[in-house]
Amino acid sequence: MQQRQFFTLPNAITAYRIVAGPFCMWLLTLQSPLWLWIAFGLVVSAEISDLIDGYVARSQAQVSNFGKILDPMADCLYRGAVFIAFVINGWMPVWMLSIIVWRDLAVSYLREIAQLKSETLGARASGKWKAVAQGVAQVSIVGLVALFGKDGIALYRPAVEALLILATVVTAYSLFDYASGVMQRTWRVR
Repeated sequence: MQQRQFFTLPNAITAYRIVAGPFCMWLLTLQSPLWLWIAFGLVVSAEISDLIDGYVARSQAQVSNFGKILDPMADCLYRGAVFIAFVINGWMPVWMLSIIVWRDLAVSYLREIAQLKSETLGARASGKWKAVAQGVAQVSIVGLVALFGKDGIALYRPAVEALLILATVVTAYSLFDYASGVMQRTWRVR
């Protein structure tokens, strides 16, 4: 792989999420008003980076195999870190986190299975829906806590639960969609 495939603007934008994840997790667990606002800024900028990295890669003709691997890894590490902070703070039950982490791990291995069968498992629409549902949940909940402190979760509990349930259901559906895609492509009769 050529060096220029690693050091590109789209890959730097993507890598930002990997770096932002642990910082968001740490800041969210501190629960200080100032740190919550900084965490909110990081969460918003991370979601923006997820929206623009692919666009920049395509428009600058810098799409790379490395970037195709880095992007889903960055999403998993970043969003996983934020959801871990949610669990630590008691804003989210651990079973939801388990489904989210399980999906990301399983899809990584499903891609490997497809590749062993000389197939490519590209991005699916359900993966985009999952990213949107998780991103909206994270931005909304961190924004709510930044505005109202930890009481914001209690004040808006039904909305918080609805966002988290929606993100979890869409995530579970995405796993099913990817798994059925691999089964259809790799175990079809030839």
